[in-house]
Amino acid sequence: MNWRVLSVVGVLYSVQFIPAIFIFMALPIIMREAGHSATAIGLVQLVGLPYVLKFLWAPLIDKFALGKNRYKSWIAVLSAIHIAALLVLSLLDPAGPILPLFIVLLIAVTAVSTQDVAVDALAISLMRPQERAMGASFQSFGVYVAAVVGAFGFLQVFNQFGWATALWAQAALFAVPLLSLLLVEEPTRAANAPPVNLKRIALFFMQPRMGRWLGLLATIRLPLIFASLPIRLMMVDEGMSTEEIALWFGLIAMSAAGSAALLFGPIMTKLPRLLALNLVALVNLGVLILVCFLAASLPDTIRYAIVVVWVAVALTDTLLLRGAMDKVRPESPGFDFSVQVALFTLLAMVANPVSGAIIDGSGYFAVFVVAALLALIPIAVLRWWFSDVDVEATAMNGETVVSTSRLQTNKTTAILDSCAQHFTEHGINCTRLDPQNLFMESMGCTVEMKALEASIDIRIETPTDNFMIFIRDEVVEHISEIDPAAAQAMTWAGGIRVGELPSNFLILQAVKRTPVFEGMMRVTLAGSDVESLATQGIHIKLMMPEQRGRKPVWPVISENGGIAWPEGDDKLHSRFVTIRNIRLDQREIDVDIAVHEGGLISDWALLEGDAQQVGVMGPGGDTVLPSTNDLIMGGDLTGLPALARLIEDSQLEQGEPRLLSGYLYAAAPSQADLESYLPKSNLNITAIPPDHFAEQVVEQIRQCNATSANYGWFAGEFTSARTVRTVLTERFGLVKKSQHSMAYWKKGEPGHSP
Repeated sequence: MNWRVLSVVGVLYSVQFIPAIFIFMALPIIMREAGHSATAIGLVQLVGLPYVLKFLWAPLIDKFALGKNRYKSWIAVLSAIHIAALLVLSLLDPAGPILPLFIVLLIAVTAVSTQDVAVDALAISLMRPQERAMGASFQSFGVYVAAVVGAFGFLQVFNQFGWATALWAQAALFAVPLLSLLLVEEPTRAANAPPVNLKRIALFFMQPRMGRWLGLLATIRLPLIFASLPIRLMMVDEGMSTEEIALWFGLIAMSAAGSAALLFGPIMTKLPRLLALNLVALVNLGVLILVCFLAASLPDTIRYAIVVVWVAVALTDTLLLRGAMDKVRPESPGFDFSVQVALFTLLAMVANPVSGAIIDGSGYFAVFVVAALLALIPIAVLRWWFSDVDVEATAMNGETVVSTSRLQTNKTTAILDSCAQHFTEHGINCTRLDPQNLFMESMGCTVEMKALEASIDIRIETPTDNFMIFIRDEVVEHISEIDPAAAQAMTWAGGIRVGELPSNFLILQAVKRTPVFEGMMRVTLAGSDVESLATQGIHIKLMMPEQRGRKPVWPVISENGGIAWPEGDDKLHSRFVTIRNIRLDQREIDVDIAVHEGGLISDWALLEGDAQQVGVMGPGGDTVLPSTNDLIMGGDLTGLPALARLIEDSQLEQGEPRLLSGYLYAAAPSQADLESYLPKSNLNITAIPPDHFAEQVVEQIRQCNATSANYGWFAGEFTSARTVRTVLTERFGLVKKSQHSMAYWKKGEPGHSP
């Protein structure tokens, strides 16, 4: 644990949030004492909108640097603007007209909220993933330290020395983050980092379960914030002095919240996230019901309400901050984090004028009842919107799906051996700690199989439902080959929806066919939901009835967790193909099909004008290569589209001018056809005639001029893939994690797919 980094994160957030705490917590009290209405105070709170809208200009912070250090330079410049605005604000009278106060506050908040983008991005880039749980606690703790200073401290200085002096003191505090930045070195943005552009920004919203997550962000803390402003105003109206309010709100409540964030935050983040979110939602409802009782038994008990509300806010925020970090991409931390925080605060911001109007019209108790009712919304969201994910099926990193099963069988060794062989042949890293334990890992997915006396415990963990469906089906299928009865009797815990179409299943239709070169046809498929194919992989499983023209019967989830494929006359033929292009605006994808005599999908690719619906599942497969230089790559006509996508996407991911380098051997009618088909790179490309590919490719790779290799990738027929895997190991020393040699088809087995 890097305590220096965590300390700097805490300091940055402590100072960073003083202005926000001042505006949202101390200023309403000062304005209420000055005689402003609750509605007017609520309207002034709208100066906080830049905290919500900052995601709109956050990409500029990620894209441009004002100095050597991208985020540090932004922090310095924006701090200066904010300090200048505070000095102007010190010349205004808080009891005077609202408009001048609003304008200067808006300038100050715009500067500091934009600075917040840079602080968020810097903090995330400084922390390693394993430090984020504690980092979220330090962030929350820093916010509540700021609350003590910005609310209690500011009100104390205000009472003793007046408005101007309090603002000068706040401006002076902004030297602290600039000094703390000297303690850490900002990571250098790699020259080959992905570009920050509108396309990549849009892809943020296409991540798995992102819509659900953003909906939860918008609602889960709203009820607590809705009740917070009324409690503060009520303390004033019930005759509590500024000193007493500062003590209970600025010191006791914020100290309790900070302690809760630091002590209980790490505990909450170690729970399965969905379980923790459910617990927090229930706690928040209980807190707001308690507030209703405390508000009804005035005057002494309202001071306790502010404490319990902000402890609940602290726990909620710590959990949400950690979740938001997990969704951040390394190339655009400013935008990714800011857009989540925007929803974090959007409805809460709008709630202030609404709660103020309810107070003026119906009194305090009514607004607390409304807050308690609002607390039912996140509970409902978690209950119904996340109903397809078991509470126990969500791992610590947030949205990871987990399925577990205990297989009753006497053939434990044979099953583990079969699974290990199959997954190894398809490029998945397999580890045998001992004969009774098998661990498989690929693309963030893991499969653990532990043999007991007459059973096997199985645990599958994947980043998405899409991957879970594929892997669980593969496991069930290979268990079926050894012990069909045991496989049929399997049951799973975690996200099983028996009898329904797989969640990663789509129905598409061919709308165009375009020859690429001899032996390759490009088929354009269209459908309403192709957006789901834009992330998570480059391959899809394409399927259609074996009997041409027959109305398709599509696969469903089986009771044993696998996929129930139709049999008899309804049997489907399937193959994995690569998405060569995707056009979201036209809802179309292109797949390049290797055409040959006697193949069902090959024949379909040649049927110009055919309107038969096809099913697809996915996507899956690596989207980029882990290395960009000293590569050994190869593929027959079935693997060629994947080679093109990997080159294209890896270079986009790495950015120009760093092009892939190494050697590539692929099937193509001619060298010119191959060079025109593949994206431009620094790879040494060799075309091998498709009819002779299997007999020549192994020798070509073995005699390659490369003296070393960082990574190997191959896709083709089963026997070729197995032989190439051996050559990459023996000739170049590439171990399992340094190569990916896959069988895309198997000679003599129509419809065979990995």
